[in-house]
Amino acid sequence: MTMKKILLSLLVANIALIATSAQEINIYPAKIHEGSRVINPVVVDSTLYFASDMRSSTLVTFVDQNDDNLFRIYSVPIVNRKPKGTPRLLLDNSNKKTNQFSIAFDKKRQMYVTQNNAELLNARDNHVLSIMKYSDRKSFEGSNTFKQAGRFNMAYPAISQDGKLMIFASDKKGGSGQSDLYMCEWKNGEWTEPVNLGPNVNSPGMETTPFIHPSGKIFFASNGRDDSRRLDIYYTFRTDEGFTKPVRMDISVNSIADDYGFFYSDNEEWGYLTSNRQGNDKLYYFTQIFPEFPNDEEIVEENYCYTFYEESTQNYDENEFAFRWSFSDGTQAAGAEVDHCFNGPGEYDVQLNVIDKITNEEMFSIADYHVNLERPVQLLIDHPDVIHANQKVSFLVDASLITTFTPSAFYWDFGNGTKVKGRNATVVFQKPGRYKVKCGTIADEDSSVTLCNYVYIDVVQ
Repeated sequence: MTMKKILLSLLVANIALIATSAQEINIYPAKIHEGSRVINPVVVDSTLYFASDMRSSTLVTFVDQNDDNLFRIYSVPIVNRKPKGTPRLLLDNSNKKTNQFSIAFDKKRQMYVTQNNAELLNARDNHVLSIMKYSDRKSFEGSNTFKQAGRFNMAYPAISQDGKLMIFASDKKGGSGQSDLYMCEWKNGEWTEPVNLGPNVNSPGMETTPFIHPSGKIFFASNGRDDSRRLDIYYTFRTDEGFTKPVRMDISVNSIADDYGFFYSDNEEWGYLTSNRQGNDKLYYFTQIFPEFPNDEEIVEENYCYTFYEESTQNYDENEFAFRWSFSDGTQAAGAEVDHCFNGPGEYDVQLNVIDKITNEEMFSIADYHVNLERPVQLLIDHPDVIHANQKVSFLVDASLITTFTPSAFYWDFGNGTKVKGRNATVVFQKPGRYKVKCGTIADEDSSVTLCNYVYIDVVQ
């Protein structure tokens, strides 16, 4: 008997044996000017920009009304993702009583910088957002005050890579807490009026230091989402229905101290954050070790349809004899070659009988087979049939079959820069297109044993 499967299905486990380890985040002090406060990192063109109250001159020191050193914007090259060299003062203000403490860049490399008058620290409209032009990749020239300035405090701007969205923190009246996050969109050559991100994001406490990742994740710090009153880092997605419920970052990122000022690389493998976990506010560099699954396999559709054919039927005169297949699922089919679909995995008996065409009676059996059909061993990625851009989508692997080992964790790569650890995951695709969604897992018993499957999805507008 020859069994020809209509749609090939994986019946045996394909277990990749590779050296790998579970996802973990390692954090190290960036060690930029020990003894000074260093905050609010952003990386552009292999350069780390940050704000610090380090002394920019050995001869003159400028302080605020509390005798604290003023903050200035500095830059330092990064090599192998780490700062290397001596920080350079980026903006040498003629106004020596001005703090500069947060920056962002738009796609034209214009810098948006938050400044305040150090002599008026508690004034409601003291934090002003200025726009400065980037010239010859070494300096900034000119300054235009953001049009909303003077009406309320604005700080910690974040701008999307396409330059169409800006999010900032403000104590604008009507907010939910001490400071809320607001957004403006770039339309008709200018920024729109600020809109509050809403109660899903803003709490009765403080939301601050947003960062817009290319994947669509919006990271920010908040101290109003638990009883600790410490700043922790969260992320949310913007969808057509609003902003999703924030997700708290890993315990490796969030300490028992204040953690804020988060920057993440495009591939989510490294970044920087600000924390006072060792006393003063400092920059910390982190790497995220995400397992590699080079031997991934495309998901095989579970299909139990076969073509049955018996070569010995050629020995019988077709004018005198016919053939009837009987299946233990209660069905029959006539012919020397037949197609049959079983309901699912299981053990089945298959019999081929010779039929006398004159009496239509079964004469004898020429074939008896026992068939054992098993489900493919794979991570079965479940997702909606239609996926729209800018909508929250859940991906599940609950229906997967893994019989050869116990999974320790699951790792998702959505092909848009988003990588997530967890059995099930949620993502928002910002743009229509075709994406390779991959999920891998590691054996709890042996971290060198992995299984990874992927599926291609089409995201529509």
